[in-house]
Amino acid sequence: MLYVDTSVIVKLYIKEECSLEVSQWIRRNNEAIPLTRFHELEFTNAIYLKQFRAEMTNEQVLLVLSKFDEHLRRGVYYRPQINWTDVINFAFDLSQSHTKTTGTRSLDTLHVASALALEANRFLTLDQRQSELAELAGLTIIPLLNQNT
Repeated sequence: MLYVDTSVIVKLYIKEECSLEVSQWIRRNNEAIPLTRFHELEFTNAIYLKQFRAEMTNEQVLLVLSKFDEHLRRGVYYRPQINWTDVINFAFDLSQSHTKTTGTRSLDTLHVASALALEANRFLTLDQRQSELAELAGLTIIPLLNQNT
């Protein structure tokens, strides 16, 4: 199973650095992406933050959220069952074992922990620290051009 970090999902809807590469990879991969409530929270919050920062208008926000919902209905994403207690336990263990050497933030650690709880074997992110943590956790990192922090 492939696990995709929310920052990658945002690039599918907002034109940013690496958006084209992400879009092309997702199309080539042709695999439904697991979507947790955590993803949805981060995605929605990122979009509303762009509105708060005057980077998007209300109309643009509504269009992006509508397109996201349409993709969910069409099967681009699916909602797997996830045990949040397992996620928190994995995150705590990852933090204790690796944060001192990777510098990974809590939310990035939660993504890696979510992937582990879902028994994913592949991980797609553009965050170098998160990528390092995912690799340490035994996940195969999907390489894209321009990995950045």
